Amino acid sequence: MSWTQTKRAMRRWLPAVGTVFLLAYLAWSADLKAVSAAFASADLGSAIAVLTLATLVTWAYDSACLAWLVGRTLGHRGEPGGGTLRELMPLKAASYVLNIVNYNAATLGMAWVVSRRKGVSFLESAAALAVLSYVDLVALAGLVVAGLALAPEVLGGEAELVGRLHIVVVAIFSAAVFLLLALQSPLRLGFLDRLRDISVLRPLAALKPLDMVVGVTMRAGFVLLYVGANYLLMQTFGMTPRIGALLVLVPVLTVVGVVPLSVSGIGTTQILMRTLYAPFVADGRAAGPVIDAWSTAMIFGFIAVRLVVAAPFLPKVLAELRHRPKAD
Repeated sequence: MSWTQTKRAMRRWLPAVGTVFLLAYLAWSADLKAVSAAFASADLGSAIAVLTLATLVTWAYDSACLAWLVGRTLGHRGEPGGGTLRELMPLKAASYVLNIVNYNAATLGMAWVVSRRKGVSFLESAAALAVLSYVDLVALAGLVVAGLALAPEVLGGEAELVGRLHIVVVAIFSAAVFLLLALQSPLRLGFLDRLRDISVLRPLAALKPLDMVVGVTMRAGFVLLYVGANYLLMQTFGMTPRIGALLVLVPVLTVVGVVPLSVSGIGTTQILMRTLYAPFVADGRAAGPVIDAWSTAMIFGFIAVRLVVAAPFLPKVLAELRHRPKAD
């Protein structure tokens, strides 16, 4: 087997293998009787209601963000249509099945279908959807700064670390603005013209600076929906979360969950949650079992509800996925 084939096999099997090992470690290191007691004392009816409502709201909101993005980056390209909210909601729902494996796999699956519908290359469609991750990075960084302002104690009052985080955020914003301005400047420099014509950068070049501001605001709102869902779901397990702290921790865990070390971030995020969310268990119970119960309910609950949402749309979207998009 060549090194290239080995890398592909590793990428294919690493999430599954990682999930098995991480779940085994969680089960071995958990106090299962205390976890069971935490489940027994939780308001599971309210938890199911929160998970269902949060899934439906974030599905609609995320689909609206996707429609906005396709309109801004690909609306002037290829065939008309193919990117309305009505067209993209079923696609977003079906992508939840791939999202169980990996967020990036779901994004590529959606890009494949959008490329067919818009009549553009798969590469350009994938680049357009990648812009959403670009905007997400800026939004997540901004929320971390806001969270640190509201709850500086999250990092133990480490002024030096907070200062470094601010520097990173300023660098992210500056790089984002500089890249947009460079691509959209009236300068007809050879290298800029070549950059504007590259399929991968063409969607980003179509995004105006004001669009970037709108996009960051929209995606910050999307993350805030998950902050609210976390807050409400924690309360159903008797936890006492703080919004300021969640503004820091949810973005951090979101980034960790995207890393393809396990399926849907199972295990990787849960292990971190034991430490990061321990202050939210303030009723005398051991923090670990309560957090294990809550995180298990949240992760697997979201997966279950999303699969129900995806089921009606999956057959039609799978039929589209079987067809090869147009070449560049």
